[in-house]
Amino acid sequence: MKIAHLSDLHYGFSAERDALLERRFFQVQRAHADHLILSGDLSQSGRAEEFRALAALMRRSGFFTSDRLTVLPGNHDLYSFFFQDFHAGGDFYRKWRQVPRTAMKIHAYDQPQYEKDLSFFIHSFRNAFRSILTLNDRETDPYPFIKLLDERVALIVLDSNRCLPRISRNLFCSNGYVDPGSAERILAHEKLNGKFKIVVLHHHLLPASVVSRREGRLFAAATRLINRRTLVALLDRFHPDLVLHGHYHRQEIYQIGKAIPVMNNGDYRKWGLVEIKQGLTITASD
Repeated sequence: MKIAHLSDLHYGFSAERDALLERRFFQVQRAHADHLILSGDLSQSGRAEEFRALAALMRRSGFFTSDRLTVLPGNHDLYSFFFQDFHAGGDFYRKWRQVPRTAMKIHAYDQPQYEKDLSFFIHSFRNAFRSILTLNDRETDPYPFIKLLDERVALIVLDSNRCLPRISRNLFCSNGYVDPGSAERILAHEKLNGKFKIVVLHHHLLPASVVSRREGRLFAAATRLINRRTLVALLDRFHPDLVLHGHYHRQEIYQIGKAIPVMNNGDYRKWGLVEIKQGLTITASD
């Protein structure tokens, strides 16, 4: 089983990036990947035209069926009201007159709007959601869910954007939160017994202190998973074989908890290939 992992495509950011992404999908195809995981921020600003173009690209490269594709949203996919104006941190300085208006939208954002945005994302990539195991019957919000890739390998897919309905605590629309109750129930699912378990989410699991040393305190505070410690403790209990994520635009492999391997492919310029045979092989690819 070969699983390709890409994240943070930010499709729609520029024509140059979109062209590179098209080559990247066919590069993954040529690597004979059995399954493709896209762990959030597929688009730059969650616009319908971005989603349509990505879906067409996935069809052309042969990755638009549930047995070949798993997707989950990132913050850029859900909060188009914010990211259509503010593509990067520097935009706050260039577009300072828009900040008060956007701040009002952030204050007004609520759970029904979140559910609407999430439903639109799922509808845009609905072919990827066939034959999944969920904790509820809501097609508009299937997360968390399990996807069995074969008799050995199972994906456990979490939505790590759950804090954003309480968006007043998240002024850059980039912090994350995983609901611990539903995560615990899905990790304890009987269908996972004896399987090689891969957990997938969007937000990174690095300690804020590590990111702060690298990027500064503001960046670390604005991109963190708010309940990281709770989730890491939960993963320690169930000990998946691998965790995949993006969000932090730095490709690296690290460990959390009791030696759980984590791979971050949060950069459109790189991707990873996970091969599962007798053991686990992880390859970082340009």
